[in-house]
Amino acid sequence: MTTSDRFFRSVFVAIAVGLGWGIRGDFGHLIGAMYPGAVLGLAFCYVSGQKSLFRWMPLLAAISGVGIGTGGHMSYGILHGYAQSDTFINYAYGFFTLFLQGGAWGVFGCAAVGLLLEEERVKVKEWVAAIVTVLVSGSAVYFLVTTLFGFHINPPRSDASIGFTGGAVGLFVWLVLKEKRTGLRAATLGYVGFGMGMSVGRLFGNIANVFTTFSFGGLGPFTINHWNVMEVSVGLIGGFIFTWGMLGFSYPDPPRNMPMTFLNVLGALYVLGGIPLLHRLTRVEMPKKMDEWIAALQKYGYSQPEVLAKATLTALTILCVLGFFGALSWIYLHIKEKHRAAWFPVMCLSVTMLLYQNINALYFLYPRTPKQINMHFVFWLLFMLMTVYVIRQIWQGGPQPATDANFQPESFPFKRWALVGIASYLIVVVLAGFINGEQTMKSACTRWPEWSWREGPFPGREAPK
Repeated sequence: MTTSDRFFRSVFVAIAVGLGWGIRGDFGHLIGAMYPGAVLGLAFCYVSGQKSLFRWMPLLAAISGVGIGTGGHMSYGILHGYAQSDTFINYAYGFFTLFLQGGAWGVFGCAAVGLLLEEERVKVKEWVAAIVTVLVSGSAVYFLVTTLFGFHINPPRSDASIGFTGGAVGLFVWLVLKEKRTGLRAATLGYVGFGMGMSVGRLFGNIANVFTTFSFGGLGPFTINHWNVMEVSVGLIGGFIFTWGMLGFSYPDPPRNMPMTFLNVLGALYVLGGIPLLHRLTRVEMPKKMDEWIAALQKYGYSQPEVLAKATLTALTILCVLGFFGALSWIYLHIKEKHRAAWFPVMCLSVTMLLYQNINALYFLYPRTPKQINMHFVFWLLFMLMTVYVIRQIWQGGPQPATDANFQPESFPFKRWALVGIASYLIVVVLAGFINGEQTMKSACTRWPEWSWREGPFPGREAPK
């Protein structure tokens, strides 16, 4: 596997997860994060080209979806507000906490993928021990920081991030003590990748926010949703780093027994059918959502908004049904070991959720805004890039198995990746000193003192005349 080949494989996963994370922003919480988590496992298995990972694919995607989805418990909106502040203590703190939260968001699902791929099979009692360790260490750190020290990470929001960070520390200690090399590698890449994704992504969001004030000749200024820019960047960076570090190794086959087959069937049903259905049942609240659609369609000038709103709901339901048909097709391909069709579940989940998000947001019905970079259109560009890659690989009969005899679990440069994470944080903080300012303060929060842009001018500064 050449460096360029490895790069483009990693880019494909990055785009898939970036698309997923961008769409996640519309739905939020645990359910929303399940999609980019699952597509990370799907896309990684696909680009590896290994038959063994094709056989693992449904279970890996399911466990990465659940593991990364748990991060939806954490509150992070105010942390992004801190990182948009123009005072050093606040944006330095904001980017630091975003790195910790992004890392905690990615580490559990990625570590679970690595543990499944250990050369020596991880026993059930070890899985239980790992989970208990995470829960105990997370609870202990949460109690120590919030109760004994009385520190709150983003008042008045939830302090769940502190517990997740404590759980991540416990997980790393357990992986080291138990010498789970593949699990430790995956956990490190997940933590550093998504930690950088969240912090660097916020910086990209700040840059996008500032650019909305610039005029490019007679073409600007343009408007863009800087939150969407940040969200897509999280997936792009996290997906790329995880895949780059995990490619090159030869992974073992899953056990050939009925329980494994049953788990793969459940995994396929959950990933392609269950995730869209969970979005429909939990993230589209009725009748509130129906009222929102009708009000928006009336504003857009449609004469029969009620009919269109009902059609929108029907379309979402049909997508959920089609998702289960996609799951059944995948199960057939998996049982028949059609590993050349490993692209199918990646593209199926991506197009299902892309259409779901577009229909839910009334993208095909609302009028276009001049001089606006519409992120829904950007999502379609990302999907088109994925499609081009897949067509090219089908034409070439690939991807070919991405293994390299020089890559061994024992040789993984853990210290180097830790330094990469630290360096990325320092660079982000330095650049924020030049980027953050009056424009970013319009959507900022601060920790010292506790302040939000909704409260008026920042304390101690004159109100603009």
